[in-house]
Amino acid sequence: MKRIRVLAASLMLVSGVTHVSQLAIYGAQGSVIGAAAFGVIYFIIGLFLLGKGRAVLWAGAVLPSIGLFAGTYRFFFLHQNPFTIFHFLIDLVVIPCCTVLIIRGKDLKS
Repeated sequence: MKRIRVLAASLMLVSGVTHVSQLAIYGAQGSVIGAAAFGVIYFIIGLFLLGKGRAVLWAGAVLPSIGLFAGTYRFFFLHQNPFTIFHFLIDLVVIPCCTVLIIRGKDLKS
């Protein structure tokens, strides 16, 4: 179970960095700024997932779920780019990882 948590943390850290890096590529457009803000939050969640605690598992399940829907909307209606697909795939892994850890009911750091 520790591997699941580390996987989720690693993916959230990568997602956080790549969300913010869109600013350098696409500039400060409205949807890019929103994605970058999510990236900062994702990075923080990734850091906390490296530690113990159950509250962060909820953040790791809920916020990527919101991001998944927001990113899908962004892709189809605002700004199609490969980052959105990459982040979509990451969310599809992180959400079940955190959900499984919540369901198991243990702080699975050890």
